[in-house]
Amino acid sequence: MLSVRQLSVLFLIIYGVIAAMTAHLVWRYSYQSLLIEQQSELERFSSHISAKLDKYAHIPRLLSKDKELVDALSHPENSAQIDLTNRYLEQVNEVIQAADTYLLDGIGNTIASSNWNLDRSFIGRNFAWRPYFYDAISGQKSQYFALGSTSGQRGYYYAYPVIYAAEVIGVVVVKMDLSSIEDNWQSKNSYFVATDDNNIVFMSSRPDWLFHSVSELSEESRQKIQETRQYLDSAIPSLGFYGDVNLAETEWIKPKQGWIKDDYIVSTNKLDNLALNIHVLSPKVNVFWDTFGFLIILTMIFAIIYLAFLLLHHRQVRQRQIERLQAEAKQKLEFLVMERTSKLHVEIDERIRAEQALRQTQEELIQAAKLAVLGQMSASISHELNNPLAAIRSFADNGRRFLANGKPERTDENLERISALTVRMAKISEQLKSFARKTDTGDQVEAQLLPLIINAKELMQPQFKSHYVEFDIHAPESPIRCSINPIQLEQVIINLLTNAMQAVDEQEIKKVVLTLEEHQNSVCIHVDDSGTGLHLNQMKNLFEPFFTTKKNGLGLGLSISQQIMHGMGGDLTAHSSPLGGARFTITLNKPQQSSEQ
Repeated sequence: MLSVRQLSVLFLIIYGVIAAMTAHLVWRYSYQSLLIEQQSELERFSSHISAKLDKYAHIPRLLSKDKELVDALSHPENSAQIDLTNRYLEQVNEVIQAADTYLLDGIGNTIASSNWNLDRSFIGRNFAWRPYFYDAISGQKSQYFALGSTSGQRGYYYAYPVIYAAEVIGVVVVKMDLSSIEDNWQSKNSYFVATDDNNIVFMSSRPDWLFHSVSELSEESRQKIQETRQYLDSAIPSLGFYGDVNLAETEWIKPKQGWIKDDYIVSTNKLDNLALNIHVLSPKVNVFWDTFGFLIILTMIFAIIYLAFLLLHHRQVRQRQIERLQAEAKQKLEFLVMERTSKLHVEIDERIRAEQALRQTQEELIQAAKLAVLGQMSASISHELNNPLAAIRSFADNGRRFLANGKPERTDENLERISALTVRMAKISEQLKSFARKTDTGDQVEAQLLPLIINAKELMQPQFKSHYVEFDIHAPESPIRCSINPIQLEQVIINLLTNAMQAVDEQEIKKVVLTLEEHQNSVCIHVDDSGTGLHLNQMKNLFEPFFTTKKNGLGLGLSISQQIMHGMGGDLTAHSSPLGGARFTITLNKPQQSSEQ
């Protein structure tokens, strides 16, 4: 086994190898992340500059076709025409929000300008020395960046020839102020620089870099700039960077500094159509600090691990004792768990048996409630069956007499009536058999509600008729579907209708109304009666088992009905009815429609 000293040396070697590898990986990751971030910002600002400058690119061409400008160039001696053109250019300049808009004649003299009424007016000034003039006067579209010779402000110039009778008679120029573009160049970790083809900075988030060259200018470039007076009399000092500034991804380095604090990681986008180079610069020292910060965290982690290792080494004996105690405690715990698990199994088995007994009892209560309702309906149903039987006997006797008298056609009519009456009796029998059938509480299907309600009405119709109760159904024309147990829901509805019929039995106005309402996520079935209604203390205990308001009632009907509705995911509640009596409301959840529907 290695000693503490040997393990410490090994630990330091491992730390050195891991630190060197991870420092290299973190440096590369931070560097690449910085380039990705720069590319995103570069695209954003390139798009912003292009959109800002391109907005003015087509305006000089449109103005060159304007009759006012052609007339002014054709008759420069006409002061009225010149005044009209000045005011026209002033209005145009205000609408397009440019810095200046002006008109030059064939030799570069300004004959009309949007700033005609200002102290810095261009009227009478000659701009033939500007490159944008001699490009445009030769019949070409021109765009150019320079310092204004009158205002001294930076501007981007768009120039276009004014052609009349197939000859260039002048040039129209639109100047854009670049200060509004720089207002959007704000970033915590990066600088933004726009340079021309000579790599001279004319837009930057660092104002101290303006009108500086990125690197040393050649004598040829410096002489050309002085001849065109693009930057007037500015000396154009150098920022002193080295590196290939024309690459899309590069570094600008100041080797004289001796450290990386003034070195930058640079991403560049060339806007050839605007003769601009957009650069995003991030200090290289940011990558260094990211790597250094990670190494500090790594060192702290290794130091904590090393201290933990020493602590662990000095406590080995005690740890063995703790492990032995833990093993004993674990054994005791396992024994307790096994004992408790055995008791839990017994409790679970007892609960399962109790739930099964409860479910069986509930099903028997439901079936008993059905049979009780059938018993209450038996007298009315007997009456409904006796009437067709008496009619069948009458039609049969009449048929025999018709046959005896030689009238077979009349006999056939009586047979058709007998057939219709037997169909009616079969339907009543089928409804009673369906209602009395036992069903599983979980047997739910998606079905329409209105046919089920109609079936319940037909079952109850003999009792309503015998008790002289007026019964109405209010339902929408469109079909409504829900996930239900049809037989159990029909039992609940019949139970509520039976209760409503009994509630109005001693009233002067005997009226029961069933209303079907569809809402956004639910469906409600209201059963209203014109009885005496329910008191507040009755509503609190209405759905409790064995609570009843009837003299001979058991108090199980509403309790079972509510349990049935809960089993279907719905509810059964009681309120006051607009008819003056009680209202019982069945609430069902509408089936969720699939996304394809």
